[in-house]
Amino acid sequence: MDGPVAEALLRFGRYLRPGEVSSDLRTLHRVGGRDADTFYRDRWSHDKVVRSTHGVNCTGSCSWKVYVKEGIITWEAQQTDYPSVGPDRPEYEPRGCPRGAAFSWYTYSPTRVRYPYVRSVLLEAYRAAKRRTGDPVRAWAE
Repeated sequence: MDGPVAEALLRFGRYLRPGEVSSDLRTLHRVGGRDADTFYRDRWSHDKVVRSTHGVNCTGSCSWKVYVKEGIITWEAQQTDYPSVGPDRPEYEPRGCPRGAAFSWYTYSPTRVRYPYVRSVLLEAYRAAKRRTGDPVRAWAE
């Protein structure tokens, strides 16, 4: 694509990207050096591996290996340690479908419900019973 339209688009793109653009407007040099390489390499490092599942939009609850660094999920891989289904049948490995994996972002979503909801009427009744009895278990039983 050459011509005045391409030239205008290339010039406009210069304002959208931080960095230096070459004289022919076709090469972009990012500012910041090799920091992107360091970030990419560090992405694969982790403190621990935990077993988890994708609870949203997933009915299979397939097991996943979740790699965690400083409390943040950095990577996920399908768990492959399910028991065999027998020598005469093909294995299901690896389990884990794109439907469940597509909701990995939900862990850090601001719309995620993190704590159970409680109705104010029930909460007030519980607090009153707790004040009366002094015992949270008895208050809950009332």
